Amino acid sequence: MNNTFDFSEFSRQSSKGIVVNYFIILYKSLKSSWVLIPIILTKDTSELNLTKIVLIVLAILVYILIRAVLVYLNFKFKIKDNAFILKQGILNKSNVSVPFEKIQHINFKQNFIQQIINVTQVEIETAGAKTVEISIKALSREKAEALKQALFSKMQEVIAVEKNEPSKEILHKISVKDLFKISISENHFKSLALLFAFIFSGYVQVKDFLETLELDQKFDAILEENANSLLGDLFLMLFLLVFSFIISVLISFVTTFIRHFNLQVSIENNRLEIDQGLITKHNNILKKQKVQSIEVATNPIQQKLGIYNVIFKQAVSGKVNYKKIIKVVGFNQAHIEVLKKILFLNTDFSNYEKQKPDTYYKTQLFFRYFLLLILLNGVFVLISSSLIFVNIVFIPFFIILVLLKYKKSYYSFNNDMLVIGSGQIATKTTYFEHFKLQNIKMKQTVFQKRKDVVNLVLQTASGKIILPCIKTNKAIEMYNFILYKSETSVEKWM
Repeated sequence: MNNTFDFSEFSRQSSKGIVVNYFIILYKSLKSSWVLIPIILTKDTSELNLTKIVLIVLAILVYILIRAVLVYLNFKFKIKDNAFILKQGILNKSNVSVPFEKIQHINFKQNFIQQIINVTQVEIETAGAKTVEISIKALSREKAEALKQALFSKMQEVIAVEKNEPSKEILHKISVKDLFKISISENHFKSLALLFAFIFSGYVQVKDFLETLELDQKFDAILEENANSLLGDLFLMLFLLVFSFIISVLISFVTTFIRHFNLQVSIENNRLEIDQGLITKHNNILKKQKVQSIEVATNPIQQKLGIYNVIFKQAVSGKVNYKKIIKVVGFNQAHIEVLKKILFLNTDFSNYEKQKPDTYYKTQLFFRYFLLLILLNGVFVLISSSLIFVNIVFIPFFIILVLLKYKKSYYSFNNDMLVIGSGQIATKTTYFEHFKLQNIKMKQTVFQKRKDVVNLVLQTASGKIILPCIKTNKAIEMYNFILYKSETSVEKWM
């Protein structure tokens, strides 16, 4: 244990924690009461008393400050015997005791405020917890590191001597130049979908504002001017597509830099330590027991550049928590091989062939895209009198997507793990070990029954893995084999 800090007696956070608590309480208060602001601003100014408003605001701010101080004073923690102990609460006080053997992760975070005042947030996660069990909002970096080392020294998985700390090997570190390449080559369709969702959800709220600018009338005039012209329809569609694509690229660029800035992946005692983030800095430690599966993804541009992104899916309790899904960008093929050796027992598939879903899977996909095409035609009927260009673009595009999805869909399994291929424009490969299976079932629609195919659904502690449209006899064989391997394994899945 670090001699500089004594965790055997109760200690508090840094006094800067009052500032952190203040802004947390202020944010929650604004989040729960922001709807009152438009009501106040739209009231007749003659009814407003500026002095009263200022006094009310000051009273609220003072109340928040007092509450922040009380939260700080009543938040104490220590390490005693075989557990981490935390006391907190103002009126409703609570005592939390976490045994060392149940601690799964110790993560560091820094939001914008924490970076400014130079403190670190420490999150302690336990096995089976739906959310973070303990969150210490404001420690100095030195004290946070000391606490992490003190806890790890007590855990069974860590074999480290106080005076001889294990060496840390940097597996992957990304530069700003590499991050720029990744952001440009990212899948922009997600950003495009996010943009459209934002536009539709916000339209009702800004409708009145747009009417005051008479933008809707100007836009209607442009449409009316070009309504009888096929060239006008084509111009309008191309303009909307190009404009939307440019915005989606900018969104991808900004989000990539914010999430993955200063990314570094290190290896220590067969654990992965991941640091990344610009506005909010994240420090995550991944142990092989809690990683349920990984997904390796790349697209044609990234494949040419040798770039692979990896999503680590961790064990969770109850509903899947997407905060438990950690994405790391910019790996190369050598990095992927190192990861597989650290996380999995046996990744040798040299003597196992890839197996494809039944061709009925293509029929299912074509039907789904047919329904989507009908929906798109219905939408474009409202904005254009001609649908010819919509169908000229979307019909071939959907056909290509179906063929690509079927081509990239496969599965293969050896004695220890299952590999699933998927994707359309991007190529995704999922790695999952049999012994981490929670349950397995076969699902079949009426139409699948006629074709003698089923969907094999594997439930893991991080969500579902679905193998679509497998011939029934093959599915039964896989069902029995994977279930047998999971029930007879002595490996720890968490």
